[in-house]
Amino acid sequence: MLSKRFLIVCILFFGFTISLFAQNDDVSITYHQAPDVAKDTVKPFYKNDEILQKIAVGGWLGIQVGTYTYIELSPDVSYHFNKWVSVGVGGTYIFAHDNYSKESYHVFGARAFVEGHFFNFLGLHAAYQALNFIDPRPQTLNSRIWSNNLSIGGGYYQRSGRLSMYLFILYNRSDREGYNIYGNVLFKVGFNIFLK
Repeated sequence: MLSKRFLIVCILFFGFTISLFAQNDDVSITYHQAPDVAKDTVKPFYKNDEILQKIAVGGWLGIQVGTYTYIELSPDVSYHFNKWVSVGVGGTYIFAHDNYSKESYHVFGARAFVEGHFFNFLGLHAAYQALNFIDPRPQTLNSRIWSNNLSIGGGYYQRSGRLSMYLFILYNRSDREGYNIYGNVLFKVGFNIFLK
């Protein structure tokens, strides 16, 4: 009698264990589908690559050494809507020193620009730039003033992969014509590196 009860308990327990294993098999099937779900949730991050492919950082560095030392650093960042049109913003810092008069000055500024690129070698450039520097007039010495500049021109533009280079000849128009930081004709050589 006792052995029959023991046998029935063992069969019930063994059958219950088999049903648990069967449920675990179902769970393992769901587990194997989880990576597809995870992959779908990651997809939106790949869309950011399209934006990074349109953003470039770069600018130009100007150096002149001798009796008159001139250093200009102008970094910028641009957004390229397509291969023809881009817009951007940037900053400017200029240090100049005259070795004869022993005078130095610092210029700070910001700019916004738009560019057009054509035929894989031609670039057009227009920029508005605000510059802050010491007023050179004797009666206002040591007071800083602002200069508003509009530069328009173009020249050579070439992009290869993630790198682009340019050489622009620009005509500069300023509201401080008598003592402008830049001359009327500017030569700008620079580069851009696309983020992706």
